[in-house]
Formats: sequence, C-alpha cells, structure tokens
Amino acid sequence: MAFRRDLQPTAAIRGNLQFTTAGLVTATYFVNPLGYGLRRASDKHDVKLVHHSLINNLPSGSLLLGIQAKLNTLDVLNKMVEGVDLDECEDYANEVVASYERVRAIMPQTRIYLLSIPVGSSGQGMSALSRVWRGSTATIDATALARAELEVFDEKAKEILSQIGSEFEPTPVPASLFQWLWEHHLSRGSSGDPVAPTQAGALDDATAAVFRSAALDEGAQADSNRRVRPSFAPVIKVVQTDFAYRPSYQTMLTPNSFPYGGMNFPGGSEFLNVLESMDDVTVDWGIRVSTRTAEQVLKGNELNLRRLGEQMDQRDQEISFAQNTLAAKARLLSEYNNHFEVNNGESEVSFTTVIAIGSSSRETTLDAVNTLKRRYRRFKIELTAPVGAQVDLWSMLIPGSEARRAYDDFAHIVPSDMWAGFVPFTTSAIGDDSGPVIGLNLMSGHFEPIHFGIMEAALHDLSASFAVTGELGSGKSYFLKLIAVLVHDMGGQFLAIDRSQVGEWEHFARAIDNAVVIDLAEPKVSLDPLRLFDTRVAGERALDSILPLLDLSPTSGAGAAASSLLSSRGIAEHRIRSLLDLFEVARRLRDQPGDHDYGDLAARLGTIVDRVPVLFDPTLPPLHLDAAATVVRSHKLALPTAEELTTPHLYHRLPLTKRLGTALYELVGIAAREAFLTDNGRFGLLVGDEAHHFTQTTVGAAVTSDFSRDGRKHLAAIGLASHDPATDFQGAAHNLIPNRFVFRQRDETLARNSLEWLGVDTAEAEFLVQVLREHTSPPVGPGRTVPEERRGEMFMRDALNRIGRGKVLGPARPDRAAAITSTPTSSAKALRGPSRALS
Repeated sequence: MAFRRDLQPTAAIRGNLQFTTAGLVTATYFVNPLGYGLRRASDKHDVKLVHHSLINNLPSGSLLLGIQAKLNTLDVLNKMVEGVDLDECEDYANEVVASYERVRAIMPQTRIYLLSIPVGSSGQGMSALSRVWRGSTATIDATALARAELEVFDEKAKEILSQIGSEFEPTPVPASLFQWLWEHHLSRGSSGDPVAPTQAGALDDATAAVFRSAALDEGAQADSNRRVRPSFAPVIKVVQTDFAYRPSYQTMLTPNSFPYGGMNFPGGSEFLNVLESMDDVTVDWGIRVSTRTAEQVLKGNELNLRRLGEQMDQRDQEISFAQNTLAAKARLLSEYNNHFEVNNGESEVSFTTVIAIGSSSRETTLDAVNTLKRRYRRFKIELTAPVGAQVDLWSMLIPGSEARRAYDDFAHIVPSDMWAGFVPFTTSAIGDDSGPVIGLNLMSGHFEPIHFGIMEAALHDLSASFAVTGELGSGKSYFLKLIAVLVHDMGGQFLAIDRSQVGEWEHFARAIDNAVVIDLAEPKVSLDPLRLFDTRVAGERALDSILPLLDLSPTSGAGAAASSLLSSRGIAEHRIRSLLDLFEVARRLRDQPGDHDYGDLAARLGTIVDRVPVLFDPTLPPLHLDAAATVVRSHKLALPTAEELTTPHLYHRLPLTKRLGTALYELVGIAAREAFLTDNGRFGLLVGDEAHHFTQTTVGAAVTSDFSRDGRKHLAAIGLASHDPATDFQGAAHNLIPNRFVFRQRDETLARNSLEWLGVDTAEAEFLVQVLREHTSPPVGPGRTVPEERRGEMFMRDALNRIGRGKVLGPARPDRAAAITSTPTSSAKALRGPSRALS
C-alpha cells in the first residue's frame, strides 16, 4: 500500500482554470441539468437534441461528471428564509427552526453536474511547476501566471461554450471546488464525505488549494493478514493520513457491453438513471469523451472496408465460419458508413464510463455492486469491475487527469446521436429554487426537499397560483391548508371558502391569531357589492352578481332597467348606496305609468330581500379583508353541480336557492380579487375547494383568470381544488395555473384525466395510471387506512413544467401540524416523512 499523491494532477488553479502537471489546461463548469422526469416523449426528444449539440462540439478529452453528495441542512434552511423578514414573521421563524431536525434526520442528498473541457496547453513553463508541486502538499499559486495567457484560455473556453449553446447554463466553478471534489473522491460514501456546495458562496473563490494525501489500497490488502493479489479483489480502500479512522471502500464499475440491437429512446437508453435510489452508498459517474468528425469516420471506414475485402478475397475458396464472420463485419461496416453519409452534422464518439460506488464498509460497497449489476442486466448492459485497473479508473473522475491505458481498454464507440440518447445531464428535480419546504422528491432517489416559493414567484415573473386534484380523503384539503398557513406565517393573508359540514377550515383558523370566520347563513358582515366596493366599480360588480341571480339578461327589459339604475349616473341620481336602496328605488319607479320593467325588477328583488340578509341587511358592516386569515363558511348554501353549470338547459332550470349560492360564492371571490389584486405590499391567497364555481361561471372564470394573469404583479395567487380536472380545470385554470398537484385517484377515468391535466401522455406512460391508482398513498389493511409513512404522496408539475413525484410533509411545528388535520373531532396527526425520516 503506497501513498498516492500523483493521482492529483493539479499544479495551479486560477478561478475555474486548472493547470495540470502534464501541461494541460482545463476549464470546469457547473452544469444546470435539464428537466426530464415524467415529461412527454416529444419534450424528451428536445432534451436529446440539446445533448446532441453538446457532444458534437465538445473537444476530445472532455469529462462529464455527476457527483452525489449530502445536502447541507443549513443550505436548505437558507433557501427557506430567502426573501422573508424573520423579524416580522416570528411564526415562520419557528417553522424554520423546527424544520432543522426534520431535514437533518431525512439526510437529503443531491447530484452535482460538472463539465471539464481542455482549453489548451501551458507549454514548457509548467514542467518546472510540476516538479515543484510533486515535492509539496499544495498547488502553486496561479497569481504568478500572466494575465494575457489566462485570457487566451478564457477565450478558448467561451468559444467552446458558445458552440455548445446556453441550455445547460454553464457556470464557472470557484477555485476551491477542485479541493472539495478531491476530498469527496477520497471520502466517497464515508462519514467524512463533505456536504454539497449547492448555494452560491458555499465555496470561497480561492486561487490555491491544499490537496490531502491518501493511500489507495487496491484490493484492501491492509484488511487481511495474508498477502492477497490486488487483481483478486475489485475494491479500493482509501485511507487519509489525518483521518485513518474513517476509510472509504470504493469500487469502480464500467460497462463491458451494451445491447447488440441498440437502446430505444426514450425509456431504454438513459442508463445513468439506474444509479439513483441506492441506499447506504454514494454513487458517482464520469464519462470521458473523444470525438471524430464524419469526414474522418468515412475515410477510416473506407480503409477498413478495403482491408475486409482483401481478407475475404484471400478466403474466397475456404469453407469456414470465418468467411461468414467477415461478411457480417462488412455488412455492419456498410450500415455504419451509411449512417454518417445520410446524417448531416453527425460525429463519432469514443467514450469511457466509470461508475464509482463508495461506502464506509467493504461489505456494503460490494453488496451495492451486485445490486447494480443485477439492475443493469435487466437493460442488457453488462457491468464489470476490472481487477487491477481500479485505481486507474478511479483517477478518471478527477478533472485534468492524464489519459491512462484503462480509459482506452474500456471505451465504446457510437455515433453522436446514439450517445445523445444517454442524456446524462438531466434531473428529476421539481419545485422552486427557494421557499418553504412542502415535501420530498420521491423520483430522484435522494429525498431532496421540494421548495414552493409561492410568495417569491412574483419576483421571478412567475404565477404563484396552484391547483390540486384528488379523490376524497387523498390529501387535497390538507395541502390547501398547508399552503395557507405558510402564506400566513410568512406575513401574507388568505381567504378560504369552507364548504365542509364539520367546519375543518374554521377549526384550522382558530389556531391562528385574529382570524375571522364568517357564516353566510348567519352573517355578521355584509357582502352587498354596493357597500363592499369602491363607487367606481360597485355598480358593475353588483350587476355581475344580481343579473344571474335574478335570471336576467343585460338586454332584457328588467335587466336593462337594473343596468340603468346601477350606472354611475343612476346611482348618483337615485342615491343608491345598497342593494336595499336598489329595491326601494325599483318599487318607487314601478308606479310610473307605462313602465313595467321596473315592476318586473322589483318583483324579482322582492323574492330574495328577506331571504338574504348578507346582501340586503344595511345594519351589517361590510366585509373588510384586512385580517391575516379569513374563513367564509358556505356549507349551508345550496350550490349547483358542475354538470348543472355546464349544461345550458339545466342551468336555466336552476332553483333560486342554487342561484343565490352561486352569487354569494362569486361575491366572495370578487371581494378577494378587489382586496388582494392591489399593491398593498402584502401577499394575498384566495383558496377555493369547489373549483367549478370559480371556473365554470362567467364571473368565477374572470376571478380565476385575473388571479392567474395578474397575481404575479400584485403579490397574489389563487389555490383551487377539484375531484375531476377534465371538467373543472378548463380555460384559465388549465392554461394559466402553472403549479399543479395530483393526489390519489382510484377511479381510472379520473386518474387519466388528472395525469393528462398534469401534462403526462398516458398513452406513452400507461403504467403511471396504475401508479396513481394503486401506489399513491394506498389504503391497506382491514380498515383500508393509509399508513402514516405513505400519506401525502402525489404527482407535481412545477412552474418550469417539470413533472415528478413527491410526498407532502406538512408543517414541522407540531401545533401547526395538529391544526390542519382534516377532521376537527379526530385526534390530530401530522403527515410524516419516508420510513427513514422524521416528520
């Protein structure tokens, strides 16, 4: 066992430029992976095209890396508080503090993507630096390098990046990233593995780095009292001199063969996705690529074909299998040659893939190796852990490493369009870059927190509105209350319409200081639009509510009379200050000779005056939406079904009670629009659990559209819930609400509707229908209850149209978690995290 410092090639660093001991200069960048997950095949083909452009323009010797690392708990909390004044939001500060232990217990991880490209040679001058470095423990300070020389390398890097394109948003790494990456490789999977630098400023921008020494013991011979040839044990024991008590056991795997018949895209070629969801180990991957142009390939093919022809001529009189083999090779070579002749812009890629597995014990690492081999066999890919080449392959994941024989021994050659089907730079991440943590990502295999920056969306010119669907008891109401309480705790306000008979929102509101609860059947405030809104718009708002309620058309006789009275001139002339005034004026004007329209209007108003005190009682104070939390109970209102709202003949036959319920429902939405879509500096959220009343009526659709379109301008959003998105989430709710959540749907039709509304092509991904119906928070056991560790599972589409699968966690504070349980009379239980996590 020997100490290996020569595997670290860095001689000097300046920013993201690395000067190696061999004289090579590389530039390294963070890569922003492209959203993949559950998107449609057409979207995935777009991702493939971007990778095709990438590989065709990468210089030979480029290195692509996918590094798995632990998320820093403090980074997660910092993202939670971004843009929030904790001095003003004590409740949210308590939520963040409570989240610390939960996030730390879950131990979320992430994958960091890096691209290292050669940008030139440093010439003979680096040889001296190399000799000096090999006798030292640190790199040479790159500040001594000439600025003109650095600018040449920077310009070369920019030229390469401009050819690749901007889709991956390459960002130069800080100099200290090289030290972080080296320490990660030495500690892969062990307790000393450093946390991921996932936030800007997590690594300082140093110009020098100190690289630790380590012993790379191939075969882990030190663990045995007898001498074992390294070739018999494909494992490396990495021991750092200063941390000998926490070694890392690592194995390097590489594909030995790919399917002979090729790999279908999408769905069959993304072989790096198999690496996720590995427990108790850290799995990194690296791909070293070299390319040849189509012209070079065609010339080489001509030479190879000529040689095959000569061999076949020499054996034309021979009867053997060799003749058939030569003919098969000639046929394959012809097909390969034809591919490059008919496909413009194609190139040939020679690539070596290394999959590095590490943990704190030899047994755990080797078990994971066997697990991965079994996974890859199902894809007809054979993995091998080449004995005697483990250290060489280990070095390939270090940017700037010299080419070694093992890289060529395990290289594969494919056309660039086939290589692009591997789509290595993709992610299953969902959610926003910052904001409160609402759940965990279940698709990536790393349990990354899902951030939902509902109050920060406006700052990024995105809509914060969201919609939820799912069957009864699937978690819709829980989720709505979770978002509402987070908005409240972060200094915003919300208005929720409570249709439940048990008053679940009222029960929830009681846990919030100074919350206002309004019962429309026993009102203590007035929803009279003439008293509620500014005089400039009051008449128009009253007409929007009164005419449908009275079954009047704006151009009918009584409708025209109401329009005339509620115009600005009519309101001023007749001193109409309330709907009761409107009724009195209509009664007075009906006695005028020859004018029957006012009589018709007065008669229609007379049927509801005494029934609806919330509209006609002038002694009630008008509703003012200045409370942090307002809950409007509408459980005693008769409301039409979605079918009655969308079927013309059923709508015209609606009884008065249902028309009245719809009018009041709409008035609440209008009141929220007038209060929240103003620049008052406070975020406002309107929550509606009966989506069809906001999307199927003219007034409701206008409210939904206004919140969806203009909410980002005025710090406001709408949150809607429904059982059937195919009927309820149409128009603005379908086109303008970006954030969508789908909870369990056991009905097949509703499950398909929900996934298609989410953006999933169920014809391409039929299995997802079954996942939603049977494997999303599934009820089990005699009582058909959902185990607590499975509650809150859902599908999500975020503001960037990324689709994935997650689990809602609920508030970290126990009192908040208890307050948002659905049934006020039941014992409060918070949703918990996955089996290894604490809620």
